[in-house]
Amino acid sequence: MLFILAAAAGIYLAILFIPPYWTYLSMQDPVKEAALTAITTRDGEAAARADLLRKARDLNLRLEDENIQFVREGQELVVRVTWVESVDLPRYRHNLQFKVEQRVSVR
Repeated sequence: MLFILAAAAGIYLAILFIPPYWTYLSMQDPVKEAALTAITTRDGEAAARADLLRKARDLNLRLEDENIQFVREGQELVVRVTWVESVDLPRYRHNLQFKVEQRVSVR
């Protein structure tokens, strides 16, 4: 009986926690593409930002401009996308903080 209860709790938690982490994994490639777009096209950062916002919307992820940063660090362009997703547990809300970062050389 205890095993069934533990298995049910595990399944319940998986149902709650897998979708946010799947979204996190699904944002890896778009951030990498945005970093490359930002250094290879004329209106790079604006186009990359718009593309990231569109792809996030496709994944039902609500990002704002403030969640996306383009920063030059030496000879690299760093693209950072951060967001927080809430998981509602019984009597508790757990906030998951995500950060996807991609670095590309600007040389």
